[in-house]
Amino acid sequence: MDLTGQTIVIAHPSSDLYGSDRMMLETLAGLVDTGAEVLVVMPAEGPLTPHVVALGARAVVLQTLVLRKNLLSARGALSIVRQSVNSVWAITTFIRRTRPDIVYVNTVSMPWWPVVARLMRRRVLVHVHEAEGHVRPVIRRLLTLPLVFASEVIANSRYTIRVLAESLPGRAARARLVYNGVAGPSSGSDARDTIADPARLVYFGRISHRKGVDVAIDAVAELERRGRAVRLDVVGAVFEGNEWYAEGLTEKIREQGLQGTIELQGFREDIWGAVEAADIVLIPARLDESFGNTVIEAVLAARPAVVSAMPGLVEAGEHYASVQFVEPDDAGRLATAVEVIVDDWSTWRERALRDRTRAQAHHAPQRYRDQIVAVIAGRTAAS
Repeated sequence: MDLTGQTIVIAHPSSDLYGSDRMMLETLAGLVDTGAEVLVVMPAEGPLTPHVVALGARAVVLQTLVLRKNLLSARGALSIVRQSVNSVWAITTFIRRTRPDIVYVNTVSMPWWPVVARLMRRRVLVHVHEAEGHVRPVIRRLLTLPLVFASEVIANSRYTIRVLAESLPGRAARARLVYNGVAGPSSGSDARDTIADPARLVYFGRISHRKGVDVAIDAVAELERRGRAVRLDVVGAVFEGNEWYAEGLTEKIREQGLQGTIELQGFREDIWGAVEAADIVLIPARLDESFGNTVIEAVLAARPAVVSAMPGLVEAGEHYASVQFVEPDDAGRLATAVEVIVDDWSTWRERALRDRTRAQAHHAPQRYRDQIVAVIAGRTAAS
């Protein structure tokens, strides 16, 4: 597909390297391959920046409003008003200067981009990666209201579309479903043949209350009470402003005497070393996930996973026999699920090896790139 001569702006809400950030890079790679000139706009420089440049795009720092949970308060409302005024001016000035043909907004957390870009007669696509089913309906409607200005809406899962339909049924009905493309490890290292104590567990991803990292710690404590030898590596970091949660995890580990059992490794750009050193992946989210990239990454690494039975996570992993779902926010059941895998390791290991092949085909990055570029180029109808 040839988009030579087209200028495309990608408005992205962070400069990190987590799920939606890595998906943006896959989108960017697909667009660069078409010959388009691509500008990626982020609120700051960070780990994502060199990857953007390496793919052949321009990385632009432009501070505009990004909706975070800490803004959804009376005090935060004043900040939203102030940032909104600055955002409208900054976006307007930027679009006038760069004159893009297409503006692609990655997530609904940047509300002024679709509004301003559409009013300036640009074609606007919004890629929805959020499914905040637990949020009050009035807040959900406010978060999704800017989608009214989008030329087209892309969603990353059926569950995302279902939640969107509760606020904007018309937009949801016309949304294009494109499942995430997920790159696996380059080495393809298999899990060990037998588990010698301790069983090695890993959590990787954003560190936050909604991701349930504290539940994983409680599950490890429960396993030790049951006489099980385990180790847990936690790989990831918090959003700025949520340092209190990470400090609470450190205190919880100390209180339960797990300093030699659990290691908080912080952010790692390459997660695969930690995943391939593990036997079992834990994904203990306690709130909604739109789609479980981490579930697919566990499958691609051929590691059995214990996953909270949240709709978006179930949609990601329901076709894989090596994924075991448990009730969210229940450390006891999480611990029991780990025991089930450890006690029948050869069966679960074989399931994981078979699942890896299927995931490599279904979530191949090139497949995603082809689909997302076709939607952005306007070559496919909504589904």
